[in-house]
Amino acid sequence: MQIITDDTPIQPSDRAFNYGDGVFTTLCIENSKPQLLSFHINRLIYDASAIGITLDETVLEQAIVDFATKQVPNNVSTQSKRTKLVLKVHVSAGIGGRGYARDDESVPQVRFSIHPYPVHYAALAEQGMALICAETALAIQPILAGVKHMNRLEQVLIKREIKASGADDAIVCDTQDHVVESSIGNVFFYANSTWYTPSLKGSGVNGVVRQCLIQALLNDNQALNVGEYALSDLGKAECVVVTNALMGVMPVNAITFPDASIVRYQVDSQPQQELARHLRKHL
Repeated sequence: MQIITDDTPIQPSDRAFNYGDGVFTTLCIENSKPQLLSFHINRLIYDASAIGITLDETVLEQAIVDFATKQVPNNVSTQSKRTKLVLKVHVSAGIGGRGYARDDESVPQVRFSIHPYPVHYAALAEQGMALICAETALAIQPILAGVKHMNRLEQVLIKREIKASGADDAIVCDTQDHVVESSIGNVFFYANSTWYTPSLKGSGVNGVVRQCLIQALLNDNQALNVGEYALSDLGKAECVVVTNALMGVMPVNAITFPDASIVRYQVDSQPQQELARHLRKHL
């Protein structure tokens, strides 16, 4: 495993560059500390293993901590109580190979890149997100279900729909019309004193916040169902949230459904606040 923390150019024969042969994760760095680090490390190890890449967990974790510690946002006062950055960890299967087949001698390459924290998330957290339902459906592939691999063309197409509509995000279904996720995170919805989230058996990304919240809800003996749901189930929900490592638990204020009907949801509801508290315990 080779860790590259500088701007060394990606080689033309890099497998992630050519075939999407790799995985990645995106961390929130707050005050030089990677949030949910253990969940991100477990994800990288699991996802890499799912596509046949072996990583050194100890070396990888230490490299992330060391890199994060050195990061100080530009034009942020040292007196600031909270400074956030975004760290992307990009794992490629390595260099070379004939066509789709990997070279037996290929060494996985891990690259880090640092980015500004999205400034508009604060406003979205206060007002909630307006969602559409994407026309683009996710293909069903159980072998890759849950894995955050680098084949993201479906998400690129979905983002085009979102941009054209003026919405903040979109609910995404699979080709059997089961709700899977949003374009940027996982989906939880609350109804009848119970939290629900899609199972991701056939497609989708098993996000670190999703994993954290499922674990927290079960540990706290909170009612949670993980299963297959239709858009109509979201229409009956009391509240809907989107989760990911950067935005945490983000409320949804409205969903525009395929028949053009709009269902509105309470923002900052008690269930959503409780879910956010579960997450904060792990940060």
